[in-house]
Amino acid sequence: MIVIPEDLGWPLLSLLLIFPAVGALLCATPLFSQRFDAKGSVVRFWSIGISGLIIFHLVILSNFVGEGFVGNAASVVGGSDALVFQVQEKYPWIPSIGAAFSLTLDGLSYVFCALTALVTFAVLLWSQPKGISPRAWCATVLAGQCAVMGAFLASDLVLFYVFYEIMLLPVVAGIALWGGVGRIAASYKFALYTLVGSVLMFLSILYIGWSARTQGVISFELSKLLGAGLFSPKEQILLGAAFFLAFAVKAPVVPFHSWLPDTYREAPHGIAAFVAALLGKVGLYGLIRFAIPLFPSFFDTYGEGIAMLGAVGVVYGALAAMHQLDIRLLLAYSSISHLGFCILGIAARTPTALSGAVFQAISHGVVTAGLFLLFGHLIDLRKSQNFVDFGGLAGRIPRNAFFLMVFSLAAVALPLTSSFVGEFMILIGSYTVYPVWTLLAMAGVVLGAVYTFTAYLRVMFGVDRCTDVQRGSDLAIVPTVVAAALALVILFLGVYPKPVLSIIESGIPGGSKAQLGDRAAGDTVAGSFVVRS
Repeated sequence: MIVIPEDLGWPLLSLLLIFPAVGALLCATPLFSQRFDAKGSVVRFWSIGISGLIIFHLVILSNFVGEGFVGNAASVVGGSDALVFQVQEKYPWIPSIGAAFSLTLDGLSYVFCALTALVTFAVLLWSQPKGISPRAWCATVLAGQCAVMGAFLASDLVLFYVFYEIMLLPVVAGIALWGGVGRIAASYKFALYTLVGSVLMFLSILYIGWSARTQGVISFELSKLLGAGLFSPKEQILLGAAFFLAFAVKAPVVPFHSWLPDTYREAPHGIAAFVAALLGKVGLYGLIRFAIPLFPSFFDTYGEGIAMLGAVGVVYGALAAMHQLDIRLLLAYSSISHLGFCILGIAARTPTALSGAVFQAISHGVVTAGLFLLFGHLIDLRKSQNFVDFGGLAGRIPRNAFFLMVFSLAAVALPLTSSFVGEFMILIGSYTVYPVWTLLAMAGVVLGAVYTFTAYLRVMFGVDRCTDVQRGSDLAIVPTVVAAALALVILFLGVYPKPVLSIIESGIPGGSKAQLGDRAAGDTVAGSFVVRS
C-alpha cells in the first residue's frame, strides 16, 4: 500500500484538467503574441508539451494499478487482480444542493482518458492548419481536451452535465471560425441537436435531485444514488429514456444522427478528427457509466429496441457510405456504421458485449483520427473532397498510401487489428441475447469492406487525375511519425489486446473477477443493477 501524507493533498485527477485548462489560457498571453512568436512555433511546442505531459501523468496513474492508495482527497481501491483499480478525488462544490467536484478514474474512464490524450496529442503534433492563428488553434484544442477529459472523469451528475455542455464550445467555435463554406449552418445544427438532447438530461437530473432530497439523500454522486434505490420501474423508464435520447444524439444513434454529416464535412481536419474520435464516445460512455446502472428497468424494457437501432445503424451507415462521392461524408456515415456495433453491444449488456463495445469505441477513436488526418492531407493537396478529383496517387505519395491502407484495413476489422477484437467480442456477446439483430449487424462487416476498399482504390489507383501533385507532396517527417504511432497502437491492440481488455473489464459492471463471482439465475449482479451474463 502506498500512503500519501494527508497534508500533501495531491490532486491526482484534477491535474488532468488543470494542465490543458492552464495551457489553453496561457496561449492567449503576451508570451505567445505575434511580437515574440511570429511563426507560432513556440505556442505549438507549448501545447504539444502540455498534451505530452498529460500522457505522462496518465502513465504515472497507471502505476497505481493494484496498489492501495490513501490520501487527503484521493484514494485508490486495489484488488487481487493486478489491473483492478480506482482513483477518486472529491472537493466541496455546491453543498446546498449536494453537488460535489467529484472525479473518479477506474478502468472504464481510464481507457477513454487515454484515448483523449492520444488523439489530442496527434492532432496538435500534426501539421498546423494554414490560415489559422496558432494561438487560437492550440487554445481551442486544449480547451476541448479539458472538457472531454472532465466528462470522462466526473462521477457527480451535475459536474458531468457541466463538462458535457462545455465541450460544445471549442468544437462549435472551431467549426464556425475555420470550417468550410457551410460552417455556420453546420455549427448551428451541431449545437442545437446536442443542446435539445441535453435539456432532457438536465430535467432528469433535476428530478433526480428532488427525489433524492425527499428520501434524505442530498447528493448527485453516482455511488450514493445507486445505493439509495430511489426510483420505481416506471420512473426508471421515463428517466432512462431522457438520458438515452441525450446520449443517442451524441453517440450518434440512428435516427438522431443528422447533425453528424454536416459537421464532419465542414469542420477543419483537426477538429473533425477530434469530434469523430472523442465526442461520440462521450455518449457511449454516458450510457455505460450512468444510464445503465441508474435506470436498469429502461434497458430491461427497451433493450431490444436499442439493439435494433444499433443493428439498423450498422447497415444504414454502410449503405449510405457506399453512395457518397464526398470523402468527408463517407467517413461520417462509416462512423455511424461502426458505432452501431457499440450500441448493439451496450444493449445486450453481457460482460463480453460491454467490454467489446468499449474496446471497439477505443479502436474506432484511433482509426478514425488517423483516417481524418490522412484524408485531410489529400484534401489539402487537391483542394477538393470529391472522389472524382482523385486517382493514381499511390506512386506520388507512397507514405500516405501505405498508412491509409493500414487504417483502411483496420476500419474493415481485419484480423490482427484492433477493430477485429472489438467487433468480434460484440457479435459473440450479443448473439445469445439478440440473435436476429446481431445477424443483421454482421451484414455491415461485408458492406464496410466494399465502401472502404472502393474509396481507397478511387484515391490511390485507377485513372491518374492528379498530375499536378508532385512527389515531394508526401507526408512530412512529423505527420509520418504520428501516423506510424497510431498504426502501431492499432496493431498492438489487435495482436495483444489482453492488457487493455483487463483494464476495461475492471471498470465494466460484471466484468471483473470479483463481480463475476456474484451470480444469480443467470445474471451478474453489479452494484444495484443487473448485467446479463
